[in-house]
Amino acid sequence: MDRRVFLVALVVACGCGPNETPKKMADADRTAPTRDEKPEVSRQSGSVEPQAKIPRVAVLAFGGSSSVSASAPSSATVLFRNRLTELGYVEGKTIIVEESYADGDPQRLKQLAHQIVEGKPDVIVTIAAAATAAAREATSTIPIVMAHAGNPVGSGLVSSLAHPGGNITGTTSMVSDLGTKQVELLRQVIPGLARLGVLANPTNAGTPALLANVNEAARQFNISVVVAEVSHAEDFDKALGALRAAHPDALFVMMEPLIGMNIARVIDFAATNRLPASYDVGREIARQGGLISYGPVLTTHYAIVADYVDKILRGAKPEDLPVQQPTQFALVVNLKSAKALGLTIPQPLLLRADEVIQ
Repeated sequence: MDRRVFLVALVVACGCGPNETPKKMADADRTAPTRDEKPEVSRQSGSVEPQAKIPRVAVLAFGGSSSVSASAPSSATVLFRNRLTELGYVEGKTIIVEESYADGDPQRLKQLAHQIVEGKPDVIVTIAAAATAAAREATSTIPIVMAHAGNPVGSGLVSSLAHPGGNITGTTSMVSDLGTKQVELLRQVIPGLARLGVLANPTNAGTPALLANVNEAARQFNISVVVAEVSHAEDFDKALGALRAAHPDALFVMMEPLIGMNIARVIDFAATNRLPASYDVGREIARQGGLISYGPVLTTHYAIVADYVDKILRGAKPEDLPVQQPTQFALVVNLKSAKALGLTIPQPLLLRADEVIQ
């Protein structure tokens, strides 16, 4: 066969036009987009150019996914994710959020913290002080953003609120005079209050300072304080039994993850024993049947946490981001619970309330 005829036949077989060569077609194929696009190879060095890394955020909570804690309702991580969306993130495309829950098991909490650190996320978000302490024990380098951790300075999580230092920042639930306000509220409901029962978890970072504030306020009004402690789920029988035996006039419940996971039992105990009870969180517990709830609105903390995660992913250091204290508080009174206890809530207290449940 004539050589020129052979070349023409070869071009036709390759599907090339009269002005195209097999090499040009190959170049076109190489630049066309495909569904499973591979990393490009640098033509100068021959090295593979890395694709953009999607930042990963790990969320660690002491409680369970259905109820992160009494002070952090099940919508907590939804609020966090919603704020990330408002900031322009798209889950699965520009950010990955992975949640881990210890279901109230301290040992599991530590294990999860170490597993998370081994996975090398870009940021760890911790819900409450126990999760923050577990994460801090597992890493001193990965940024940690805590949500409403109690007494982060006193527990050594940060150096100060203004200058956290280290790899931890976020928000705190700590309010210096919250115990005093709880005593004052209960005195308005029970004018002759002489014996106050307190249910608390001594292992919670915020308990010592809050309990000291309660005791100080009680001394001013000549009120004796009976403290029942729960450090594990199995402690509730003994603690509630001790409160029943002490016959207090009222009960103050220091909310935190362990007590939050057993809150239905505590509310039922107060109702059954006709014990007026106050809870130091805003809105949530009174809506569940508690008599009075007063404290910081912790749901607002999740947008702040998302903002801090965004800042850190953009290059900010935790040590340069001050720990933020509560700015919103809510007082909720459940009149249905009051009626069941045979109590009349003073009108001035009702006028102060942010919400009254009929």
